Parts: sequence; C-alpha cells; structure tokens
Amino acid sequence: MLYSLADMLSWRARTGGKEAMVTDMLFDLRSRHLTYLSLAVDGPPGGQALAAASRMGAPDTDARALPLEISEEELARAPHWDGGDTAQLDALMLAMPPLVVGPFGATHAPLAMASYAAGQAEPQDDDPRATEALDRYERLTRWLGGPVFARDGEVGSLSDLLFDFEANRINYLVVDNGKFFGHQQRALPFSALAHRAPGAKGGHLVLDLSQAEVEAAPEAQTVISGA
Repeated sequence: MLYSLADMLSWRARTGGKEAMVTDMLFDLRSRHLTYLSLAVDGPPGGQALAAASRMGAPDTDARALPLEISEEELARAPHWDGGDTAQLDALMLAMPPLVVGPFGATHAPLAMASYAAGQAEPQDDDPRATEALDRYERLTRWLGGPVFARDGEVGSLSDLLFDFEANRINYLVVDNGKFFGHQQRALPFSALAHRAPGAKGGHLVLDLSQAEVEAAPEAQTVISGA
C-alpha cells in the first residue's frame, strides 16, 4: 500500500508513553528509504526530537496516526532541539556519520549530535563523513513545493512523495500542474528523477521525461488507491 508523505506530516505519532506530531521526514536519496522522523513532542522536555523510521509501525490512515516502537525513556534520550530552529536539524544531519549504532536503529554520533543541538559546536564542513551525510539525507519539507522541470520545460511543482511502507521505499513523485482549469496531480516513478538542483527555497527537480510523458502519467489518487 502506498502512503502520502505530505499528508503524514500532519499525523500524530504514538510512542510508548507520549504523543508527538510528525513535522518532517528524512530520507536517503540513493536507496529511497525513509530514515528519520522529526517529532514535536508533547510534554517535557518539549521541542523537537529525532527518531529512526525503522521504529515505525504500519500507518493508521483512519486515525491519521503513526505508531512508533519507542519507549518514553528512549524518546527522552533522543537528540532534541528547539522547535523553531530548523538550522539545528541541519546541524544534527551534519553529525550523522556512521560512528556508532544508537538505540534508534540507525548510526549516528550521539555526543556530536547533542553538542550541535545545544549550540556548543560548529559543523565541520571539511569532515568527509559529514559531507557524505548531508549528501545522503534529504528533508521532505525542503522538497515539497519546489518547481519540477521536464526535458522540454516546467511542468509544475512537487506536491507529494508516495511511500511504500512494506518495502520502506519512496516509489513516486507527485507533480501538481498548478492549473485552475484542468488541475491535475500526476504520479511519476521516482526513477524518472534525473537531477535535483539545490537552492535557497529548496531547489528544483529535473525529470528525464518530456512534458507529454508527464501529462500522460496516471493521477496520484489512482496510484494510491491501486485502481
């Protein structure tokens, strides 16, 4: 079954003893695997916390809830940062070279992550492991809304990514043509992505498709429903 990642940004995450709201998702561009969830945690210590997507259970679409196999104690030990400072999440991403295996099922450098989140250290731009981490992990919120180009012109903006939970794999890009009349959201195979050009507002995507091929793609809701 396919799930809308953009829709899941407004879902509640259910942990062992607390609830949290999903505010962002990190994914590996090479494997297309979902790797981390950014959570706004209810109650102390508050702020945002980072948890591995490997702890995620099957999404509950009826309740708009995401079960996480994380205890309250594990959530309290997770890397935290102030909710309004997205730059701190960037710093945490810089601190994710594969040094040790942590309790969240993913490799990270916990001491470095804690110091970056607290503003006690500067990211080491010349560290090749940190560079590799930044190159590897992408933030969903930085992708959504960005312009999308076919080989022969602009075709719209990215409105969603469709995620196969069973395979832990992002399968489709959803492109919104932005038209008032003839409005459509087309689901395009992620493999059609030729290039992502970074930029101040999230950059843009380039597809190895023509405008005609984009317009002929199935509608996103049809792909989600499996019709």
